[in-house]
Amino acid sequence: MSELAYHMCNQDPDVDYSWEEYDARGIYLCRVCTKCVKAKLANYRPEVLNDSNYLADEPIEEDI
Repeated sequence: MSELAYHMCNQDPDVDYSWEEYDARGIYLCRVCTKCVKAKLANYRPEVLNDSNYLADEPIEEDI
């Protein structure tokens, strides 16, 4: 696995901008930048990123 999968964007002096990534349901996944976005999102199944009806084994609580 790439060391970029654990990259700390906000601690990297070469990173000017980073953002929060969310799954297709709007659930926070991680913070990414242009250096690490591919490596970090590779940890998730493609349907989690693209299909809001993806199968989840754990219960997902809705925001109230």
